[in-house]
Amino acid sequence: MSLRALRTLIAIAEQGSFAGAARTLNLSQSAISMQMRGLEAELKAALFDRSKRPPSLNEAGRAVVGRARDLVAAYEEIETGLKSQAAVEGRIRLGAVGSTLTGLMPMVLTVIRRRHANLHIEIVSGFSEDLLRQVSNRSLDAAIVSDYDQSLRDILWRPFLRERLVVIAPPDAPDLPLKRLAQRYPFVRYSPNAPAGRMIDRAIKAAGLDLRETMQLDWLEAIEAMVHHGHGISIVPERRFDPGYDVKRLSFGPYYRTLGIIEPTVSRKRRLTDILFDEFVAVVRRGSAGGAKVAARGGRKPTKG
Repeated sequence: MSLRALRTLIAIAEQGSFAGAARTLNLSQSAISMQMRGLEAELKAALFDRSKRPPSLNEAGRAVVGRARDLVAAYEEIETGLKSQAAVEGRIRLGAVGSTLTGLMPMVLTVIRRRHANLHIEIVSGFSEDLLRQVSNRSLDAAIVSDYDQSLRDILWRPFLRERLVVIAPPDAPDLPLKRLAQRYPFVRYSPNAPAGRMIDRAIKAAGLDLRETMQLDWLEAIEAMVHHGHGISIVPERRFDPGYDVKRLSFGPYYRTLGIIEPTVSRKRRLTDILFDEFVAVVRRGSAGGAKVAARGGRKPTKG
């Protein structure tokens, strides 16, 4: 049984479809299907309900996904341990969207400083599209961005975290359906200049919401602050590692923001960015298993996201 097939199975579970896994893994949909047929033949069990379109995991498939995560995690732990035995030193000039800078990024940097004292990471904040340009022209070695569309062949995209979109409302808001909340409160919009902002706009149109927009802000924390103080409602990514202000959070359909690392496909820093990526994956996995440790709620300087 190959780890590649298990990773593909996990990607299908996380992305919700063969097509989504194909985009994430940069493979053709036929290659994904072939791997799953081979895995089913090896296990002598059907893992998907193919009477539906697209095929969905059946009960056996969902059980195998859980075991696959354990196996892949065990292998990656061995791999990371072997890599850490060799001396790691160097410098990475890393871009990052601002919404990662108050939660996830400090956690990863703390781990790297402890394990790899001679690996130095210089952080540059910015919006996803600006960071993509800087990675393309090699002024950055890599960047943490949101929802890269894989439009450039010379850029490698490695996602590590998916965050659902949620409606946020003031903490004392009544328990009403979203359309009723939209009638009661004005809407604070996340900037459409960000990929997640454009995704939010598409989700709003799909939901047929009639919103009274009063603000358009570039900072997730600024949006949460406005909502916390009763100045409206909003739709934002649910930042599991830094939930920020005390707001009421409501589910909002099957919409997600994906965070990942972009870097040149040919890079002399690949060994260093591999270590960085592995630490992001490990921190996310620990947070998913045991609950992320988050900063205390309250006023903080907003960050671009």
